[in-house]
Amino acid sequence: MTINDDRGATLPRAQDIDSAYPLSTGQYPPQAAAPGKLAEQTISDMLGWKWREGDTKGFVAALTGSFELKEVQGRTEAKWTPRGYAIQADLGAVTGGQASLAARARSTVKDALALLGSLRPLRTDVDPENAESYRALVRHDLEQIQQELASPLIRVARVDQLFLLLLGNGGLAVGGGDRTRGHLGQLQDEFGLVSGKVNTIEEERIQTSFITLVDWVVSLFRGWQDARDKIDPFSQPAGGQPFFGPAVVALSQLLSATASQVDEVVAMLRSVFVQQEDLEVLRVPDPDGGTMSLGGLLRWVREFATFEGGKLIESAGKEGVGTSFIQIARRLQRIVTNLPRQNTGGPNGDVPGNFRASLPPGFFSSRVQRAIDELDDHLQEVVRIAAPIGRGYSPSSSDPNPPAPPTPQLMPEPTPPTPPEAEEPPKPRTTRKRTGQ
Repeated sequence: MTINDDRGATLPRAQDIDSAYPLSTGQYPPQAAAPGKLAEQTISDMLGWKWREGDTKGFVAALTGSFELKEVQGRTEAKWTPRGYAIQADLGAVTGGQASLAARARSTVKDALALLGSLRPLRTDVDPENAESYRALVRHDLEQIQQELASPLIRVARVDQLFLLLLGNGGLAVGGGDRTRGHLGQLQDEFGLVSGKVNTIEEERIQTSFITLVDWVVSLFRGWQDARDKIDPFSQPAGGQPFFGPAVVALSQLLSATASQVDEVVAMLRSVFVQQEDLEVLRVPDPDGGTMSLGGLLRWVREFATFEGGKLIESAGKEGVGTSFIQIARRLQRIVTNLPRQNTGGPNGDVPGNFRASLPPGFFSSRVQRAIDELDDHLQEVVRIAAPIGRGYSPSSSDPNPPAPPTPQLMPEPTPPTPPEAEEPPKPRTTRKRTGQ
């Protein structure tokens, strides 16, 4: 999205305050704290899940993901895992390259933690407290990497930072523990796990355990480097097709945010004295022709974000996203983008018709226009994430993106030049079909 595509580019600076209207500080209209609403909010906060009426499947999925049950001495104990984001838990999953990497991380971290716990210092002047502190740092990094790779909404920058803490900058030392950096390098220095400290076979076994631990972590890091550009659905390269599971999780999150933003638009309209009854009679332009009510548009966006979009994804899969879902999302995004603006001198000018005269002045206030701008941004992001899902993609087609950098891969051996051959009479050339690379 460029600045010319953003309807908010023409809005005034944030210092512009709507002095003609009271400051919006709460919900409109004020609502009493009913026990039912309080229970819904508490459940949403505990499960990290957006409450939806009648959504038993999503509730069970969120409940399963938030609580871990264990049998302890004949009784069942529940452990609560806080979730910092609201997500439609019934849509999407960790699949594709991320699922493969998450399974690899579980195995690697389990074995690496066992080796980490078996290490003992080879230095005679080691400080036990410092040694255990570095061991705890390495354990924390490994556990956080495993947890992040298994997250439905993976944070690429977070994983990069954890590997940087663990291995340091340029800490790709394979088979040579003396070159390790990061927290692993600090653990090595504190424990004295270097060849100069080895005196017996048992001590060399301890050093070998550390070298094996480093090799496993580096191998996992290289797998992450190979897959990182294809995992995050929010940063899919142009021309590529994302894994369906993580992309649906991202769409689910965006749809939830879009529904909440519709409520924000309605709240801002009420704060400038535009009531629900007014929304049903105020007309806004449809860029494909005609007009529709502002209330009808907002209800359409909210119903699509809350029910229709998820139903299309769940019932029709990729075909549903590539046809109906993306067409509806684009249509809604075009209508919201072309809503009358506060500044008619924008890049697209004013829309046809006398809408500035028919809409109330409060519609053009900064708070309402900014809320509409955020709704437009959410819809544009929905379209951007959904567009590559149903797009036909062939491996033999030309890929405009260069391959991944060869940093974590072994360099191939150079091919010797072909020796010159004796001159022979020219042979007829045959045409062959080239297969895809």
